[in-house]
Amino acid sequence: MTCEEKYQQLIQQIREGGDICPIMYVVSVIGQKWKIPILWQLAKHDQPMRFCEIRRSLGGLTDAMLSKALDELELHGLIERLQYDCIPPKVEYTLSCKGKTLLPALIALRDWGMEQIKEECSKEKPAE
Repeated sequence: MTCEEKYQQLIQQIREGGDICPIMYVVSVIGQKWKIPILWQLAKHDQPMRFCEIRRSLGGLTDAMLSKALDELELHGLIERLQYDCIPPKVEYTLSCKGKTLLPALIALRDWGMEQIKEECSKEKPAE
């Protein structure tokens, strides 16, 4: 089952009055490997970013993976896609108002990650 199918299944359960786990909902929206890093890059830059700028800032992902993640984030209303009518085509992405509501959670994840990295770095290395 794809991410989108899982999301649609959860939305259907919500509409039918089903009991939905909020964590499972969040995972269905931003759980794919590249979505949180994309959101973080857009938040860090606090200005529109072009496709190639996002790809360069992250590294290690293909155009297809980035395109799919951006499409899904736009579908869920977390980012806005701004397309300009010009040649060559110009498209920019920004966090939407809804996406900006994730900033406290993204900052908390960053802080947690920094603490874990510090902890790992401070562990004594085994003697060789």
